[in-house]
Amino acid sequence: MNSVDFDRLPGFCRREDVSSIIRALIAPILFLLPFARDFTNTEFYLYVIVLIALIGRANYLMHWHVHHPFTTAPAFNLLLDMCLGVATGMTASNWRIQHVYGHHFGADERFRAPVDMRRPYTPRAAFSFCLRSLWPTFFAPIREAFEKGVRRNEKSPVNYRWAFVEQCLLILLIAALLVWRPWLAIFYLLPWYVSVFFISRYVDYLNHYGCDESGANLPALANNTSHRWFNFLTGNFGYHTAHHLHPRAHWTQLPELHREISKDIPQAHLKNFSWSFLHLPHHFYLARLGRM
Repeated sequence: MNSVDFDRLPGFCRREDVSSIIRALIAPILFLLPFARDFTNTEFYLYVIVLIALIGRANYLMHWHVHHPFTTAPAFNLLLDMCLGVATGMTASNWRIQHVYGHHFGADERFRAPVDMRRPYTPRAAFSFCLRSLWPTFFAPIREAFEKGVRRNEKSPVNYRWAFVEQCLLILLIAALLVWRPWLAIFYLLPWYVSVFFISRYVDYLNHYGCDESGANLPALANNTSHRWFNFLTGNFGYHTAHHLHPRAHWTQLPELHREISKDIPQAHLKNFSWSFLHLPHHFYLARLGRM
């Protein structure tokens, strides 16, 4: 889909992104801390709560970073790529292949489970989609990077050779942690990564269930939520039609872009509940009432 080229502000970064940059830099340190320090059971439970509070939304940071890099310095942006990849298990290269140049171009079928998004929300369909999408979301970008990068050395729209290397580096890190502290890797690291993939796909499902993803009717391409706290915590991710129409727009610009197009968005695609995975029971309740 075509996008408007939004100019970035002069300087190293936008002031609105400073906190995101700091969180991205500390994310891998916080996430890998249990491998360097032993916790008691109580300490570990408290640590996980703090971890979720501080970096539980790191994948939203990755999403905005791959669309609109947080800084003007390529080397520093690469560092942010690596930090967020370690903290989430979804590398920047995965995001760029399966999301930026897959999903936003209407070509992401190979990166997720086959599903007719035009159907209404049901808990069963949502969970089936998420579970069946775990493997293709992880593996298909690696396979594409190998075919286009290692075999053909294609460098557009992304450097596929580096994309393959970046994803392999994460796999090597996981393997090293499995060898070093296997039980911690199995019961802490891997469940965290799987949860990130699952929740990412669940939010993807909320973004587009009941929608025609073909792009034939652009205002009906995605769902939108006006929930204040969800948008505050996720960088206005709920204004999803505006994001699809202007994928390079900075997250701070989305509320205004949404206001400009909201009159054209069908009412069925304007929601007011939170899309947070923590609200899953509420989603099931709304589905039972036919209000999703």
